[in-house]
Amino acid sequence: MESDKTTFGARLLGTCTKPSWTLLFVLFTLLTFLYLHLPARPVWFLSPGPDPITTCAAFFRHPPPRKLVMSIEDFGGVSDGVTSNTEAFRRAIRYMQRFQNRGGAQLNIPRGTWLTGSFNLTSNFTLFLNEGAIILASQDPKEWPIIEALPSYGRGRERFGGRHISLIHGNGISNVVITGQNGTVDGQGKMWWELWWNRTLEHTRGHLLELMNSDNVLISNLTFRNSPFWTVHPIYCSNVVIKGMTILAPLNAPNTDGIDPDSSTNICIEDNYIESGDDLVAIKSGWDQYGITVAIPSTNIIVRRVSGTTPTCSG
Repeated sequence: MESDKTTFGARLLGTCTKPSWTLLFVLFTLLTFLYLHLPARPVWFLSPGPDPITTCAAFFRHPPPRKLVMSIEDFGGVSDGVTSNTEAFRRAIRYMQRFQNRGGAQLNIPRGTWLTGSFNLTSNFTLFLNEGAIILASQDPKEWPIIEALPSYGRGRERFGGRHISLIHGNGISNVVITGQNGTVDGQGKMWWELWWNRTLEHTRGHLLELMNSDNVLISNLTFRNSPFWTVHPIYCSNVVIKGMTILAPLNAPNTDGIDPDSSTNICIEDNYIESGDDLVAIKSGWDQYGITVAIPSTNIIVRRVSGTTPTCSG
C-alpha cells in the first residue's frame, strides 16, 4: 500500500498532495499588505483604564476655565514696542501664582507690541495672545539672566558654564496652556545670531520657549519667530501637545530648530508649519556622554502633519 505522503498544508486543505506555491504566494502578499498598511501608533494611558489614547485631542487633559482672568495692562503693561514690560510680566505671574490651587489664572495679551525680557510661567495657568498681539523679546542680554547648564548637557551646549534662560520659561509646572488667536512671540534673534557668527558669545543662547520638569502642557495656535536658539524645547517633560503652530526663522539663522522634545515622554506634535535654519523637529535625549550619563530617554512621541522648509538637517 502506498504510504500517506500528504503535507501539513494538504491536510489542512484536504485536497492537495503537494505544497501549493500559489497559495503560499497569496498568503505572503496578504501579510505584506497588512504589515505596510495597518497603522502602528504608540498606546498611551494618562491614567489607569482600558481605553488607549492615541490622538492629541484626547491626550491633553484640558483644564476647566480659569477662575481669574486678567490682562497684562492690569499690571502696568504698555504696548508701544519700546517700553520694557519685563516687570509687568513678572509682576503678573507672581500675582497669579496665588491662584495655582484656587482655580488657576489666565493672562491675556491684547493687540499691540509688548517688549519684554524673560519671564517664568506658573502652574494651572493660561497665557493667551489675542489676534494682533506681539510679545517682542528684549535685545538687552541682561534681561535674559544666566541659569545653570542642563544636567544632560554637561559643561554647556555652546559655551562652558551657564546659559541664558529662555524668553518664556517654566520649571516644575503643570496644567499650562500657551495659546491664542494666532498672536506672535518674536525673539528678535538677529543679535544672538551675530554673536554666534562672530564667535563672541559668552554664554549659550536662550530658547524662545523652554519648559523643564513639567507636565500636561498645550502649546497651540500661535506664531513663534526669530528664536535666538532652539524655538520650542520641552525637556524632562511629559504629556505635551504642540499643535497648530507656525514657527519661522531665516534659513541661514544658526541652530534655530523648530521643536526639540528632549528626554521627554508622551509628546504629540501635529499640524505645524516650520521654516528653520536647522532642524524642523529634532528628538533628543541630552548631548553626547552627558545625555548617556543622565540616561533619560525620549519615548512615546507622535509627529504628524508637520510641513516646512529647511536647508539642512532633520525634518
